[in-house]
Amino acid sequence: MSLMERVDFAIKISRKAGKILLSEWGNPANISEKSSFQDLLTNMDKKSQSIIVEAIREKFPEDGVLAEEGIDERKSKMWVIDPIDGTVNYAFGLPSFSVSIAYVEDDQPKLGVIHLPVIDETYYAVHGSGAYMDGVRIKVSSRDELRKTVGLMGFFRGFTGKFISEMEDKVIRIRMLGSIAAGAAYIAAGRADFYVAKRANPWDVAAAVLILKEAGGRVTDIEGKEVGIYSKSYVFSNGKIHGELLKHIKDII
Repeated sequence: MSLMERVDFAIKISRKAGKILLSEWGNPANISEKSSFQDLLTNMDKKSQSIIVEAIREKFPEDGVLAEEGIDERKSKMWVIDPIDGTVNYAFGLPSFSVSIAYVEDDQPKLGVIHLPVIDETYYAVHGSGAYMDGVRIKVSSRDELRKTVGLMGFFRGFTGKFISEMEDKVIRIRMLGSIAAGAAYIAAGRADFYVAKRANPWDVAAAVLILKEAGGRVTDIEGKEVGIYSKSYVFSNGKIHGELLKHIKDII
């Protein structure tokens, strides 16, 4: 099956999962703690993952699966899945959460899909073919000065406050979106200019890295090194302010 056929499949299953997620958005039947009280799990994380994984196993029985909620079947060809990127947002009724699905070969993303259920937008890319949102090609912003940018970031104790303090007089705004995948999609579409994640997992970023790059952006770790799906930190940007942004990050780490 071609990559274009695979991306069509991933788009359809992400949208199916998204519709089901909306049924309990802001009021999931069960919320529990994972690693800490700040790391939540809902019954719908598991339900969304089950829908996606079952469809993959039926359609692509030879492929591996790496998914957030306890599935680690790594192979040279595999799917990397986050059934809800932004579970805290989802549980509290905030709109910034997403479904993220990537297909990778030898740990290199070949296609990525990020679906935002609340606003019903689907971002996707196939390696070498550009990035799209609902059929329309997208590209990163042309803003080339930090003072003209809006930045996004994740929450990480000991880093978040330092970064905001460092940047608060250098950018228009810093927003804490709560979903790396959604943030990368917004940068790919030119709605924001950078996203800094001090820590991330493969399922958070596999689709995001590809979509952002295919939209003309740049992704490194916080030290400026090239990233893979198993890197620990990620800096997504439109590419034009990336070097300046890294300098400010290095001042606080």
